[in-house]
Amino acid sequence: MTSSSYTILTSLLPFLLLFGFWMHLMRNYRAKQAATPSEQQQILAKLEEIRAELERLRRATAERDSDGFGFRS
Repeated sequence: MTSSSYTILTSLLPFLLLFGFWMHLMRNYRAKQAATPSEQQQILAKLEEIRAELERLRRATAERDSDGFGFRS
């Protein structure tokens, strides 16, 4: 191995190691973020509850506004 190729290899090695470590972390992070089907169902059920509550609040607000209650004219 010549001196110049050794210099190039030693200068690139830290970057390659950092890139490999970064890819390892991202792969582990994605694996932990993946939800199982039962977890997805729980999330969807909770989102549906939130949507229903927001719809109830929207109707109550619209009803209140149509009754002339409040500061609007």
